[in-house]
Amino acid sequence: MNSYRGDGFVCKICNCEQARVVAHTAQCRDCGVLLYWPYPPSDSELIESGKGKSYSTETSRRWYAKSADRNHNNFTEMASIGMLGLPRVTDVNVLDFGGGGGQFACVCRSLFPGSQVYITDISDEALLPEWAPMNRQIPFAEFQSDDTRFDRIFMNDVFEHLSDPVTVLRDLTAKLRPGGSIFVDTPRHFWLYPLTRQLLQGLHRKLLQGTVSLAHLQIWSERSFRMAVANAGLQVRWYRTLSEFTMPPSYYLDNMKVVNPVVRAAGSAFYKTARFTAMNKIQAVLVPTAAAAPDR
Repeated sequence: MNSYRGDGFVCKICNCEQARVVAHTAQCRDCGVLLYWPYPPSDSELIESGKGKSYSTETSRRWYAKSADRNHNNFTEMASIGMLGLPRVTDVNVLDFGGGGGQFACVCRSLFPGSQVYITDISDEALLPEWAPMNRQIPFAEFQSDDTRFDRIFMNDVFEHLSDPVTVLRDLTAKLRPGGSIFVDTPRHFWLYPLTRQLLQGLHRKLLQGTVSLAHLQIWSERSFRMAVANAGLQVRWYRTLSEFTMPPSYYLDNMKVVNPVVRAAGSAFYKTARFTAMNKIQAVLVPTAAAAPDR
């Protein structure tokens, strides 16, 4: 399980040809990104086949019924970071890329009344009627040709879903106004993965089952994340790792198909202490390379 091999693998981030292959995943030997393997088709082909991330209005509503309070707190912090340096009354165009139900607009516009929040998502129907009035929706099929430009672009739990994340970053960069930036919040490969791989291989496979899928294609290392950003012609202006969850512990344990009550209890205990011990997310503010200053 711990040996590296090729098996036709070529990392889509760094082009390395060796990876540690376990179950349906491959971890690149060079940049460290953890990927769904073998690579699936494109995002649009996944959605058309019914195997990718596509949310109906009702599915979106059920999701937010469980996650809305956590998302509200997370979005408040993200908006404050991503809009840093802008006066509260600034007229600013904001894009919520992959925005799903549209809750982010409620938070963003309450903090920055002068903001106009646009939303686009591969699942157009995921935008909830309750939050639609706070958003200007750009249908996903029309997004590439739409000429709207943005001061701030937010990608919350989106970067890991993309089959070609570098190309998407390039496309979004072309839609920035001068002085604009992109905020990314995405899962991070942290110590629980190598620990379970070495000591608890059965649990490790369950962890992979619950966190890497056709709808969740990569988990980032810092090295792989920075390489993807650089390959897209961007630079990290601000970077941090943190502990962040959008659902209660039962959701993650169910996804992992953990049924043993002792393991579930241990998982719930881990969840409660995770903000001190598990930096499972990356947050970063990205700017075009020519405009970048060293990150803090």
